[in-house]
Amino acid sequence: MNTKSLLTGVLLILAVGGIVYVLADGRDQAPRAAAEAGATSGDAAAAAGPAVAGDLPVDGVVVYYFHGRQRCQTCNKMEALADRVVAEQFAAQVRDGWVAFKTVNMQTPENEHFVAEFELRSAGVVMVERQQGRDLRWRRLDDVWTKIRNEEEYKVYIAENLTECLRDVGLETS
Repeated sequence: MNTKSLLTGVLLILAVGGIVYVLADGRDQAPRAAAEAGATSGDAAAAAGPAVAGDLPVDGVVVYYFHGRQRCQTCNKMEALADRVVAEQFAAQVRDGWVAFKTVNMQTPENEHFVAEFELRSAGVVMVERQQGRDLRWRRLDDVWTKIRNEEEYKVYIAENLTECLRDVGLETS
């Protein structure tokens, strides 16, 4: 095989691979665009509740998952499991408008303020306690990066912190 044939074959493989990548990436653009805008499964339920100002609880807790433009498998797992804990273990609180889950790209210009506000160093989870439409306190869950190695431990960590935040704002969980 001569060099020209080899080079032609490599370029053909790269071109086909690029086309496949673009087509596969395009399939999930709608969900990704919704996530970039901050929409999650919990938003629709929270927006329907009476205790919601815009898309944030007037009284309750906002669970933010912050990410950057590049997202690794672990980052996606952290987001999915946190969202699942909120949706499954706190469904009543989401329905009543006490809890909202939001996914935020911290690297977009409109969201860069979160980096300084919550002292973000990487992707992760922050819970913000709210009363009377104002942010009272926040907690950055720094142990998500070590807890994610054990799915059950991670889910317990998220649930325990959310339960504590709800108690702090006077909203007991059942």
